[in-house]
Order: sequence, then structure tokens, then C-alpha cells
Amino acid sequence: MRLARRALLLALSLLTSAATAHAHSAWVLWKHSYEVWIDTNKDSHRRDVAWKKVTATAAKSDCDDRTVREARAEYHTLTGRGVGATLTGSKVGFDQSNTRYKRGYHSFECLPDTVDPRGEKGK
Repeated sequence: MRLARRALLLALSLLTSAATAHAHSAWVLWKHSYEVWIDTNKDSHRRDVAWKKVTATAAKSDCDDRTVREARAEYHTLTGRGVGATLTGSKVGFDQSNTRYKRGYHSFECLPDTVDPRGEKGK
């Protein structure tokens, strides 16, 4: 009977540690929006606009694959609306009007689920 209990405790311990290890390997795909303005001296000025969660994945490779798919979809949406856009890997650049920041960007980035690029929330 003791051997059965020990085996059961060992099995539960292994399952718990496997679940914990899996939880630590989660990745979050983020959409980072920012704008760029170039002044008369050709100096670049960047303004961060927003970080938005897109999805979570268990493996980094799945998240990395998703960055490219999301960027392509964003590119096709913009060009379908007649917006001048460029696609480079997981980053989409697009023309903006009615703002001094003439170029906008959406960059898709994978970060561990323990990292929130938006910073700490107010208390």
C-alpha cells in the first residue's frame, strides 16, 4: 500500500512540474504601433502609439510563424484600402496623412508571457 501511495505521489509531482514548466514557456504575440517623422535636418523622431496583445502560443516557433502571417494580413488589408504600405518580415510600414508623423508602423513581436511591454499598470 505504501508503494502505491508513493507511486501516486510521484506521478502527481511529475504532472505538476510538467504543467508548471509548460506554463513558463508561453509566448505572447504583440502588435506594436508607432509613428515616425523626419525633420528638415533628416533627424528621425519616433512616437510609440500602442501595444496590443494579439494571441498567446505555447511555443516560440509558433509565435514567430504567426508574426509573419499577421504582418502579411495587415499589409493586404492596408493595400486593399489603397494605403501605400511596405512589408518587411514582421513589420508593416504605411503612409499616413493629416499628421506630422507621415509614416506609421505595425510591428509584430513575440515576447515571453512574463513580459508586458506596456509597462506597469497604475495602482
